[in-house]
Amino acid sequence: MSDTRSRSGILIAVAAAAGAFGAAALMSAAAAPTARADDTTQIIDAIDGDYAAGQADFTTALTDFGNGDFVSGVTESLDGLNQDTVAAPDNLLLGSVEALEGGPITSSLFFDDLLVPNSFAEASAQAQIYFNDGQGFLSNAAIDFSAGDYGAGTYSELVGSADAYVLPVEELLLGALAAIDPVAVY
Repeated sequence: MSDTRSRSGILIAVAAAAGAFGAAALMSAAAAPTARADDTTQIIDAIDGDYAAGQADFTTALTDFGNGDFVSGVTESLDGLNQDTVAAPDNLLLGSVEALEGGPITSSLFFDDLLVPNSFAEASAQAQIYFNDGQGFLSNAAIDFSAGDYGAGTYSELVGSADAYVLPVEELLLGALAAIDPVAVY
């Protein structure tokens, strides 16, 4: 019987089939790359953490109000309000800047819990501490931005703004409430 096919063509076809089979076997045996959560998921998780912390603060506030502890209830209410209205948008902004830079995403930018003051003088002293801390963060933000580190600059700016402009005012409000006799209010 005569063969019209060339031996070299058959050898090339067999070699190609063997190569494809070997490549498929190697690919199936290779370990899958380690999955890393994408930046959007990490940002959303941070915001969800803020809302969860805010909900816990509101729950504690209701318990405090139910127990007749008005100043503690207002303190927890302000903490929850800060988590929901300041920390959540701040985490969106910070996470977006960090994602654009290609750096790691900050897990969550929680607010410090406000202190329940016993007097206006105590609240005034704590407000001054918050303000001084905020000024330090704002100074660091200027340094970070001028160095081109926008993620660190944004973090320092957001924390500094909250510490310098939000927390002192709330602490003074709590001090004014603590100065009032709660029994006289009812």
